[in-house]
Amino acid sequence: LGLFAGNVDEGVQLIFANMGENEALYSVKALKELRAAGIKAEIYPDAVKLGRQMDYANKKSIPYVAIAGSSEVEKGVFTLKNMNEGTQSEVRLEELLEILKK
Repeated sequence: LGLFAGNVDEGVQLIFANMGENEALYSVKALKELRAAGIKAEIYPDAVKLGRQMDYANKKSIPYVAIAGSSEVEKGVFTLKNMNEGTQSEVRLEELLEILKK
């Protein structure tokens, strides 16, 4: 019937790792901006071991994980892990938006 948008079955593009309360607050601010830009993103609900969060991203086929530990928060960046390529780099929010809009 064409009642749903064509991208309704597209999955989450990025998940923010939950590294603790302060780091989660930092990530939620970025999450709001990504969603406002039309990017499907979420944050892991609990501060558990990073390996468990990465496993979740793999199972859900989420291509990117943004990690913000205390050092990233201090520098105003995220460590962006490309789950398909296994690479990672530090990026600012503006760079993150550019990468995900591609």
